Amino acid sequence: MADDKLGRAIAAAADVFLRYGYARTTMGDIAKAAGMSRPALYLLFPGKEQAFEAGTMFLARRHLDDIRGALHECEGLQQRLTTACVMLLVRVFDLQQSAPDARDMDDLAFPVVRAIYAMFESFFSALIAEEMPAPAVQPDEAARVLLYGARGLRDVAGSAEGYARLIETHVALVCSGLVHARPL
Repeated sequence: MADDKLGRAIAAAADVFLRYGYARTTMGDIAKAAGMSRPALYLLFPGKEQAFEAGTMFLARRHLDDIRGALHECEGLQQRLTTACVMLLVRVFDLQQSAPDARDMDDLAFPVVRAIYAMFESFFSALIAEEMPAPAVQPDEAARVLLYGARGLRDVAGSAEGYARLIETHVALVCSGLVHARPL
């Protein structure tokens, strides 16, 4: 029963933060969406920051599961990394276009967002290490360049389709570097 209440609260927090962002969301909004009182919500989360962390991490883990499922259809590292980056980053791009207040969900000023990027960075690093046992570049460094480089491309993308094409090119260049780079 307590797990059900917590699960409801986390899902409600995720939904409300996606709609209104961190600044505009109140604990009352989350409590209402979860079908509970504010005092009951405060028993689960001491404040809005903890609710934001739980909701954001919930969405990230669910998204990572979706990406893992999609990778079974991919062949080769480049296709896996392209699929993962596009699924992760174009979804965020689309969200920011449709709900500008939700930009908080990808704001690196929030510790939970940095933790989520670290989680995806580790995921990409593991994909690289699994596919290329001895890459010319360390997998964790390549994963960081891949993820944050692709993230930065959204600033010049005019559309989700354009962003996906830029990500595809970026992944191809990173994968080429993994094979052809000379260690410093």
